[in-house]
Amino acid sequence: MKEVLFKDRINVVKGVKSNKPLPSHVETQVSEDVMKQYVGVYEVTPNFALAITLEAGHLMAQATGQGKNEIFPESQTKFFLKVVDAQIEFIANSEGKFDSFILYQGGQKIPGKKKS
Repeated sequence: MKEVLFKDRINVVKGVKSNKPLPSHVETQVSEDVMKQYVGVYEVTPNFALAITLEAGHLMAQATGQGKNEIFPESQTKFFLKVVDAQIEFIANSEGKFDSFILYQGGQKIPGKKKS
């Protein structure tokens, strides 16, 4: 295995490049009415956000400075990406409104708060 640096506009992370396949997830069906509740821009840090959109019945995620990718449902509130090993779990507040998420990536749990 080879040690590499992974870079985006904000972070530089050391890691190990691997040819291991991404973990498998089982897709399920989620209605558009449910997915509409998740649409919005979620702030992770003051300079980094994740925009969630609904396009032709598919939920999409786009991080600041990155391309847009489809996220696939594995439950009514948990979604996963196929391009990287990352999952998003949408969280409802005490009133039942979805106003935050947890991004699971690289062994971390990264919270995001809906700002619009």
